[in-house]
Amino acid sequence: MTHRLSPIAKRFALACLASTCFVFTAPMPDMAHAQVTEALPSGAPQMMAEPFLQLPTEDSVNVVWFTNVKGRVNQVICGEGRSRRRVRATTTKMERMFEDASSRADAYADVEISEVVERPVWRHEATCHGLEQNVRVPYRTMTIAADRTRLISKPYTLQPAPTKGQPLNILLTSDQQNRQMSPAGYQKAQETVGKFDMVLVSGDYVDNPRKASEWFDRNDPNWRNNVGGNGRPAFPSTRPPFFPALNGTFQELFPEFPYKGGEILQHSVIMGAIGNHEVPGRFRPNETYMRNGGDTTANLGSMDNDPQPRWYAALRYEDVAAEVNPANDPAIRDQWIADNSQDFDVHREMWSHPEGPQGESYYSFEYGDAYVIVMNVSRIWRTWNVRADNEGLSRDRGKFIEWGQENNNPDEWGFGDFHYERFDEDSEQFAWLKSELESEAYQNSKYKIVLAHHTIFGLGDNAVPVHAQPVMYVDYEVDGETQTKELDFPYDYEQRAAVFEAEVEPLLGSITEVRYEYPLTQDLWKTQVEPLLLENDVQLVHVGHSHVWNRAKVGSINYIETSNYGNTFGAYWAPEGGEPIAQRTRWAGSFWGELEDPETSRWNPDNYAGFGDPHGREAIFPTLANPEQLFGESDIPVPYVASNDVTVFSYIDTEMGAVRSFAFDTRDPSSEVIEFDRFSLLPEDDD
Repeated sequence: MTHRLSPIAKRFALACLASTCFVFTAPMPDMAHAQVTEALPSGAPQMMAEPFLQLPTEDSVNVVWFTNVKGRVNQVICGEGRSRRRVRATTTKMERMFEDASSRADAYADVEISEVVERPVWRHEATCHGLEQNVRVPYRTMTIAADRTRLISKPYTLQPAPTKGQPLNILLTSDQQNRQMSPAGYQKAQETVGKFDMVLVSGDYVDNPRKASEWFDRNDPNWRNNVGGNGRPAFPSTRPPFFPALNGTFQELFPEFPYKGGEILQHSVIMGAIGNHEVPGRFRPNETYMRNGGDTTANLGSMDNDPQPRWYAALRYEDVAAEVNPANDPAIRDQWIADNSQDFDVHREMWSHPEGPQGESYYSFEYGDAYVIVMNVSRIWRTWNVRADNEGLSRDRGKFIEWGQENNNPDEWGFGDFHYERFDEDSEQFAWLKSELESEAYQNSKYKIVLAHHTIFGLGDNAVPVHAQPVMYVDYEVDGETQTKELDFPYDYEQRAAVFEAEVEPLLGSITEVRYEYPLTQDLWKTQVEPLLLENDVQLVHVGHSHVWNRAKVGSINYIETSNYGNTFGAYWAPEGGEPIAQRTRWAGSFWGELEDPETSRWNPDNYAGFGDPHGREAIFPTLANPEQLFGESDIPVPYVASNDVTVFSYIDTEMGAVRSFAFDTRDPSSEVIEFDRFSLLPEDDD
């Protein structure tokens, strides 16, 4: 491996290896990874998932499916009788689908994978035209491979966008992330409701979007070694892939598992928001570099949790532009910045969403009586820990602190829990949101819905810290004395870079600690976005991220998170006048323990709620039953579901004008599905 100094590091004579700073792997953006990874063999032709539906119009809908081969012929057969027709698909290769040594892909069970390798995945999309609103018709997909193998789906149903007034069932979900309870939750949703018309996903589809097996065929034989039982779900180590859980096909991978998933996406339009798990970090597969005092080789996991802000990557680009882009090609510049910061390429390639000002980063659409605004309110998730090593330096690169070994190497800083997209009142997204809320289509809609990923209210682990931009505190030495500089960066990316150059770079070489604060009073959602939504009578904000069910109400807005598929991070709440039911997770104890002594804490305890909603909003108790109490998870009624045993699903019933939530005890496949909460979205029926 060849080492060279980073230009920013050169400026200050810092020992930063070039491989930590620059990964320019090819001359053109559409070949960004081709020269640094080997490719797995395709193997025998196979369908990788059952089809799903996208982009409905008044007389059409798109059908999408995936195979491991390009196919000589790819088409949809839709309709019946004289209206039956065959439609050729547009076929594209997924550019950033990989596996690595941690993968457990059924198709490569006998292949030893030791590094990041490309996996062949082909996406096919065809538009069925001439459809009648509110009428479902059958369809199948067909791919004929080069060896003439015919891959034909089962028959499913599709329909175009519905008319206003047509009753709809819209599933609300998020954070599937290969969680153990997801097949049970989706199966019971389908068995209880039947066909859904639409699925709204508020982000975090899988853990690592670049790992193909997490979407299609993850299946680890070791799952079978932990059989569960005795008060636990069966096979509790299981991590089901996304599509089998939502296709009802998981038992084809794991026959012993008690739940097959739900046959949902084959009949439903799916639309979703970007969450933190849709935005993997710096793309440097198989590169070996120095990080936090040791050599690291980049795999899918380390790259996934390694984003840096775009403004910092743009700053670094200026130092290397002459070398990596002598022709000053804008496409190469954009690709370099994306490869050295963050991207949501897989999300963009996987789904077909309406276009907004920033492509599919945020967008809106009408569907029957619903007007749905999909925002990009996501940020990197980093650890809570603030532990020290034997030398007193930080062991963690987390929400609140940088690695101590990297205090003077910003090329390896995490920059705290930074947002991927601006949504403050001076941003393009905010201006777009305002125009959407003022539009005639929105104003005349019956149901006004906003989708966003990161918890905006709540009792879950990820409700803290709030949506404040990280304030940076830099400790540095001058003549043997420690001084501290506080930096509240502007929202504008170019201005942030200018502040960094002027205020931080001169300190490099003398920095002893870098940490971050998230002022409660600077919560962007609470102070800027929520007032705008209230002014325009938004009825429902659907979020995810904390892996719980809970809800609250502020004016017209019903907030709900309904993402309890397992591996919950807990809910933190105290009954009025009582002691907290749960304390913050033990693995985050170094931060919460420090807050207990305000006089010595490096962070302000007033900014971080140990339990309850950070802004003191009252959580709403389930209206019909209390699942935690009913299924033996709690001795008293509680306003949440945070369980590794009890799964929850919620959907909008537009005929009833209500959001309905159901719970199911996954430990007993024969147990009853219980409707435990229902609330109205219609002002005249307001509860």
